[in-house]
Amino acid sequence: MANSFIVAGGSAIAERRGSRTPLGIVHSMPSSFATVLTANGEIDYNTVGAFREHLGYAIATSTRLVVVDLSRLTFFSISGLQAILDADDDARRRQRVLRVVTGARCVDRLIELCGQATDLETAKTIAAACKPMPWAV
Repeated sequence: MANSFIVAGGSAIAERRGSRTPLGIVHSMPSSFATVLTANGEIDYNTVGAFREHLGYAIATSTRLVVVDLSRLTFFSISGLQAILDADDDARRRQRVLRVVTGARCVDRLIELCGQATDLETAKTIAAACKPMPWAV
């Protein structure tokens, strides 16, 4: 990937009551018009704060298209979905597009349960999510 970089160490380890919940986060720019935030591990009560920080950073400082890859998650809580929905609102206010790469069962199930309550742009692969927008061509 061109221009790969890691923000805040690229990995968040949250500790709460002695437990360690791993969440790895990496930012990259595979093209001049798309920024990809890839999360792996678990997004839950312990790690959602770090996840929100990375989302906010990506939206505030990146290209107009921000892709959030959740396909490598092993657990995705409702607080994680709320973070995505809040980030989508923030992206729209900043005239950016947020697309979410699904594919992990835990992500698909939660989005499916919310049904029409979300108007998230989703894709099954990073390549599909990174397709140029009409304004980027």
